[in-house]
Amino acid sequence: MKYSAPALLLALALASGCSLFPSKSKKAGPPKLPPAAEIEAEFHDRWIDRRAHELLAAGVAKTEEEAKAMAASEFAKQFPFIRSSAARSGR
Repeated sequence: MKYSAPALLLALALASGCSLFPSKSKKAGPPKLPPAAEIEAEFHDRWIDRRAHELLAAGVAKTEEEAKAMAASEFAKQFPFIRSSAARSGR
């Protein structure tokens, strides 16, 4: 009779899914960019979108793809120090 109470408590603790020893689950999320690369990627995307809109409004480009290609080449000339590979992989 003396040993039934601790045995019962032990069985209850083990049956509850071992909630006495919680562990963090390691979920594989998307790899995060360093803050500087994240800012460069956001700047690249926003600049390309704005310039493509300007080119379409001015009538220089006929399609959105053409306008984005023109904007990307202008971006590469105007900002050669920004890595465009980080900008593309960030989004």
